[in-house]
Amino acid sequence: MCAHYVGLADEEIDALVARLSGERHERVVKQVPEPKIAEYEQRELDYPDPVEHRARTEVEDSAHTEREWIDVYPKHVSPVIVPTFDTAVGVAQFEPGALECADLTWGYSSQWNPRPMFNTRIESADKPIWRASIEHERCIIACRQFYESSGTETRVSERTGRTIKQQYVFTIPDMPVIFIGGIHREREYSMVTTRANAAMAPVHPRMPLILHPTELVTWLGPDYMRLADRSAVPLTARPVR
Repeated sequence: MCAHYVGLADEEIDALVARLSGERHERVVKQVPEPKIAEYEQRELDYPDPVEHRARTEVEDSAHTEREWIDVYPKHVSPVIVPTFDTAVGVAQFEPGALECADLTWGYSSQWNPRPMFNTRIESADKPIWRASIEHERCIIACRQFYESSGTETRVSERTGRTIKQQYVFTIPDMPVIFIGGIHREREYSMVTTRANAAMAPVHPRMPLILHPTELVTWLGPDYMRLADRSAVPLTARPVR
């Protein structure tokens, strides 16, 4: 299960909302660069070649200090993109006012589980705790990258000397902003997951429901289940040292 990702600042989410819905972004709290959304033709899953992405990894790492990197874990409050319409109905396209930024807590609370439930399997989202949210209150999580621990691989921690699970960081070629499907209720949200594709399976059997920029309208509409198959997403994994 995914329990850690690198998020964006509120101002950056506001800028994304403005771009996605065709609004003019006027909220300026501090000077931050507008997040880049890869420009693609409107065809299904037109992702760039991951080989080129790997060759640029070291160069991109050196630029990290120019961005605001915010580590997000369960129970943290983080900005999420939420629609102002009922996702059971959806819209034909995003227009000004269709999306907004909301600061929500990662993880659903419940009386019977002291730990927050922060991942939602799309295959079983009809369970009572998720049912209303998956039908009417889907949302979008925007991040730079996410982390997952291997189910079988371990390493020795340089800090403690103990054996720990090997963790991997996942990115997507030429996509500095990754969109992930989510659900929300009141002031809480959960990340939706699906069966891992070939790139993710060696590390974990599940993966976040990653959305291509051209799929966001579908995710926030009645036909969202057709996005459950994420086999075409070209994830790149690097071990965390």
